[in-house]
Amino acid sequence: MRWIFIILIIFWRGYVTCLAQLSLDECQQLARENYPMIKQFDLIEKSKEMNLSNAARAYLPQFSMTGIASLVYGLSEMSMLGAEAPENKHHKFLGIAQLNQVIWDGGSTKARQKIMAATAEVDRQNIEVILYTINERINQIYLGILLIDEQLKQVDILDDNLSKNLKRAETACKNGTVYPSDLDKIRVEILNSGQSRINLNSQRKAYIEMLSVMINKNLDPDIQLNTLTDNGTVLTETINRPELSLYKQQRLLYDAQNLVYNSRIMPKIGLMGYAIGLAPGIKLGNSNMDHLLMAGVSLSWNIGGLYTRKNDRNIIKINQLMLDAQQEAFLFNTNLELKQSNEQVKRTKQLMDKDDEIISLCENIKRATEIKYENGACTMTDLVNDINAENMARQNKALHKIEYLMSIYIYKTISGN
Repeated sequence: MRWIFIILIIFWRGYVTCLAQLSLDECQQLARENYPMIKQFDLIEKSKEMNLSNAARAYLPQFSMTGIASLVYGLSEMSMLGAEAPENKHHKFLGIAQLNQVIWDGGSTKARQKIMAATAEVDRQNIEVILYTINERINQIYLGILLIDEQLKQVDILDDNLSKNLKRAETACKNGTVYPSDLDKIRVEILNSGQSRINLNSQRKAYIEMLSVMINKNLDPDIQLNTLTDNGTVLTETINRPELSLYKQQRLLYDAQNLVYNSRIMPKIGLMGYAIGLAPGIKLGNSNMDHLLMAGVSLSWNIGGLYTRKNDRNIIKINQLMLDAQQEAFLFNTNLELKQSNEQVKRTKQLMDKDDEIISLCENIKRATEIKYENGACTMTDLVNDINAENMARQNKALHKIEYLMSIYIYKTISGN
C-alpha cells in the first residue's frame, strides 16, 4: 500500500509539472477554440451541406396531382345519328396528374450550388478574420506576464545587493565607522523593493486571470510561461492575412452570381407526362371518354432575363471594383503598419545591444562606490543611488528584451506569417 501511495505521488508531481508550463502557441490555440464564434464553423458546414443537397434535388422527378369536383350546366352530350341521347349528368370530377423530369435547366442548379458554396466560404473567412484578432490580445497578455517575470528577477537581484550592503553597513555600524541612519537608508530601499514585488505580483495575478478567461482554463497563479526567443527570425514583407482569403472568396461569390444571371436566359429542357381522368366521363356516341394520357419533351425559354442582363452584369462589375478598392486600401495600410513595426524592431534591437554595456559600467561604478563607502570616501546615499542605477539598467534590459520580442510578434501578426 505504501508503494502505491509513493507511485501516486510521483505521478501527481509529474502531472503538475506538465501543467506548469504553457507556450504562446498553446494559448493562441486554446483561445481560438474557446472563442464563442468558433462554434459557427460547424453550423456553416452543416447549412452548406443541406443547401447543396436541396439544390441537387432539382433533377429529381417532380410529381403533382390536382382534383376538381364541379357542377356543369350547358354541356351537351354527343350521340350518333338516330341514337338516343344519353342522360346529361351535371356533376363532374376532373383529376390531373403531372410528371416532369428536368434534363437540362440551363445551368441554374449548378450556379445555385456555386452560390451556396461561395457564400459558406465567405461566412467562414469572416469568422477567420475575427478569430485572427485574438492572437494579438493573447500576445499582449503573454508578453506582459513575461515582462513582469523579468522585472521580478531584477527585484531579486536588487534585494541581494541591498542585503549584502546592509550586512556591511551593520558591521561598520558596530565598529562605529558609520551612522545608524545609514542602516535605515538601506532598509527603506529594501522596503521599497518589497512594495515593487507586491505590485508586480498583483499585476501578474491579474494577467494570469485574464489569460485563464481567454483560454478557458484555471491556471495556477504561479504558472511559468515558456520563454520566447527570436531564433534568428527573418521578417518578410509578404502579407498572408485572412482578409486576403476573404476578398478571394467574395470574388468567387460574384463569379457564381454571374453564372446565375447567365442561366436565367438559357432554355430549359425536360420530359413531361400528363394523365387526365374524368368521372363520369364524356360520352361520344356509344363510347365514353373518361381518361387521357399524354407524354413528350418540354422546352421552355423565358427571355425576361435579357432585359436586365446588362444591368446585372454591370452591378457585379461595380461590386468587384469596390472589392478591389477595399483590398488595395487594406494592403496599403498593412504595408504602412509593417514599415512602422519594422522600425520598432530595429529600434529595440539597437537598445538591447547597448544594455549589457550599460549594466557592466553600472556594476563597476557600484563596486567602486562600495569600496569608497567602506573607506569612508562617500555616503550611503551615494551607494544607494548607484545600486538603484544598476537596478534600473537591468530593468531597462528586461523591458527592451520584451519590447523586442513583442515588436517581432506584432510584425508577424500584421503580416500574417
